[in-house]
Amino acid sequence: MNVICVMLDSLRADHVGAYGDRARTPNMDRLASESLVFEKAYSGSFPTLPCRRDLFTGRWGHPFNTWSEMERDLPTMAETFRRAGYTTGLIFDTPMFMTQGNFLDRGFGSIEWIRGQGGEPWISDELNEIEWPASQDKVKPGVIRYLANQRGRLFESDYLAPRVFTEAMHWLERNYVKDGFFLWIDSWDPHEPWDPPQYYVDMYDPGYKGDEIIYPCYGFSNYMTEKELNHVRGLYAAEVTMVDRWLGMLWDTIGVLGLKENTVLLVMADHGHYFGDHGLQGKPWGDWGQLYEPMIHLPFIIYHPDSQMAGKQVDSLVQPVDVFPTVCELAGLDMPGGIQGQSFVGVLRGETVQHREFAISGRNLNDSWGTVPATVTDGTWTLVYWPNKDLKYKGPKPIRTERYDCRNMPERRVDELFYMPDDSGQEKNVLTENKDEAKRLHRALLELIEMTDTDPAIAETYQPEPGNQD
Repeated sequence: MNVICVMLDSLRADHVGAYGDRARTPNMDRLASESLVFEKAYSGSFPTLPCRRDLFTGRWGHPFNTWSEMERDLPTMAETFRRAGYTTGLIFDTPMFMTQGNFLDRGFGSIEWIRGQGGEPWISDELNEIEWPASQDKVKPGVIRYLANQRGRLFESDYLAPRVFTEAMHWLERNYVKDGFFLWIDSWDPHEPWDPPQYYVDMYDPGYKGDEIIYPCYGFSNYMTEKELNHVRGLYAAEVTMVDRWLGMLWDTIGVLGLKENTVLLVMADHGHYFGDHGLQGKPWGDWGQLYEPMIHLPFIIYHPDSQMAGKQVDSLVQPVDVFPTVCELAGLDMPGGIQGQSFVGVLRGETVQHREFAISGRNLNDSWGTVPATVTDGTWTLVYWPNKDLKYKGPKPIRTERYDCRNMPERRVDELFYMPDDSGQEKNVLTENKDEAKRLHRALLELIEMTDTDPAIAETYQPEPGNQD
């Protein structure tokens, strides 16, 4: 059985047709009609790099791991497939795969790096020749390097996501006859910067005139006017639709090559993005780092040629840490020791619906902040938990987030409980009236911390019961 995994960074679930209607995704919708759609997939370790560690090692990384390299002594998904005789390939433009030396490429037999994403130091043009797309206090400084990297584009096929998927199709054309392959496709789009061809933008916000805030600063969203914020939403939706078009081409190629009969395809995201949700923009840290639904609810679609669940949706709780054991079981491979994820093959085969009792999401540790928020859900109740509410900065207090001044923003270290059937937007904190539910979810977080041998000094900060605001 061949395995293809497609990671679309920062893709919000409500921008995929199977989950919401905020963007046009006809190809993901087509794929969903032939696949099993998990309605309640959630981030584990957050954000980009910690999530890849969960995926590639099958081990939890939060709330006790930093944003750091993947340990070289842990067995990886790619290594497991390669040692079993599979042809393994990695195609990506996600910059931290290479630019930060994180060893995420370990185990892949072939690697294709599409250069120029984000603020990657690639093109050596004079950066002072690049025009700022918006007021400098609204966009990240890395946008200048990004625009320099993209100077040579002429056609849609020159954009980064199209190049990633084109190389993936080329890889399949070369390797489709191999006796078993494992291909990981990691597209940083629809992660910002958002600058798709204008005809995509016109689908969502035609006629806009003003700052092009293609790489917005993180924090509260009130540094933008409502018109600007609406345009930012349109830029993102446009980027999603462009990515969807090229994912559709990949799906078509899989069909043309006759691979649908012997290939598993997983399409997922690592996290979402805020666009004014709870007053927030981007993926802010510190007092504004709570993980709400728009950030951690994942699109998660898996095609299996022999699944009895094609075209169906299930509300089973699944997380990235579960992917490694699942694809191993589907391919008939022995899992290495130490795997902490749980295979959901039983759900895929229609044998069960229940998978996890709880889904737990958490940020990586930060040297300035110490412990960080975590979110626990059972699909009905969701607890947003703040450990260490009297947190003191380790060193000088950071007063700015990128170029956007956050000095006068309110602190938000408050535990929150939401009853999701009545409050999908998570607007009403009902913790005071339902402390037993909050304690139940909190116990699940403590059990995870104990299971993963968290450093005692870190584990201690997660002990206070939710609702203790002292």
